[in-house]
Amino acid sequence: MNIAIELIQSWRLLARFRELINEPGVQQLIIRNENGDDLIAIKVPAMLEGSTIRPMLAAVKAIANELPRVTIAIVYNPELASAMGETDEFDGAMDVVEPVFERY
Repeated sequence: MNIAIELIQSWRLLARFRELINEPGVQQLIIRNENGDDLIAIKVPAMLEGSTIRPMLAAVKAIANELPRVTIAIVYNPELASAMGETDEFDGAMDVVEPVFERY
C-alpha cells in the first residue's frame, strides 16, 4: 500500500474529498488536524457500497468549517487501482462525445 499526504486549506477540503472518493485505488482517507491528531478515518470502498456518503460529507464539511487547514493521508491500494481501470463503457462514451466536439 502507498500513502500520500496532502495539506489542504479548509475551503478546498470538501471538493478534494469528493475527488478522492471517486478516484480508483483509494482504500482509506484519514483527516488530521495541524497537530497530527486523527479526526476521522474513512474506508472508501465500504462507504461507497453503503448509504453512508451523505453523513461522511456532512462530517467533512463540519471539519472544514472549524479548522483552517487539515492534512489528508490517502492510502492507495495498487491492486484495487488496476482492477478498476478504464472500462469499455468509458471508451464507448468517448466515441460519442468526440464527434460532437469536432463539429464546433
